[in-house]
Amino acid sequence: MKKIIPAVAFFLLIVGSLHISGCAKKTPPPPPAEPSAEIQERVLAISEKLEEARAEGAEDTWEYEEAQKLFDLAENLISDGEIEEADKVLSQAELKVTQAIGAAREDTFMEGFDEEAQEIRKSLLSDAFSKENLINLPTSDVFFEFDSAEISKEVMEIIDRNISIFEKNGDKIKFILVFGFCDIRGTEEYNLSLGKKRADEIKKYMIGKGVSPDMLHSISKGETEIWQEGTSEEAYSRNRRGHFMALSDKGSSENQ
Repeated sequence: MKKIIPAVAFFLLIVGSLHISGCAKKTPPPPPAEPSAEIQERVLAISEKLEEARAEGAEDTWEYEEAQKLFDLAENLISDGEIEEADKVLSQAELKVTQAIGAAREDTFMEGFDEEAQEIRKSLLSDAFSKENLINLPTSDVFFEFDSAEISKEVMEIIDRNISIFEKNGDKIKFILVFGFCDIRGTEEYNLSLGKKRADEIKKYMIGKGVSPDMLHSISKGETEIWQEGTSEEAYSRNRRGHFMALSDKGSSENQ
């Protein structure tokens, strides 16, 4: 009997300990991470951009709808403390709202052109398209992922730098041409369509950043001009590009 009592006491002690530990208060999870001042400024800037887009009549564009969805998602991520993911989403929201503004401005611009006026505009571009009118500027090409016309944050930064170069040389420039290129995979017809989409995505962004739609023209080269020969992944990636060219007025002495 004496041996049973200590065993029972030990058993009750273990059960009591488990009960106490089970009832102990759990440590509360840490509060969500606070957004930095930079993130808060970006949220405010994109919110203002969305207002600007609405004022320019861009609400009916799919780019605006996408921008609003991305902005709402970014705000939810910030509330949940997922700041790094929110930063990525904000970059895409910024791109789409800028393109929405660009699309609305281009639509407004093109409304003023009847069929005859558009032919005259094409004729002016054709007359200006010569080596003598090419302005040699230090712009950089941008590159796309396979089968994609999506503009990344890095591509946005390169386009922004190119816009600054065009602005500094604005007194010389008559037209800015944006070319879309593809690698050799896919049919020629498909690649011409994809090349146009790549050039148009860049053009909408540039117009949204303030470049006049009167100056900008998007042209697809598809796979018709190859930058790097070969079938390696490096060669393919080099050929998936957006290229920029500036033309002066015909006969301008400012050409370089």
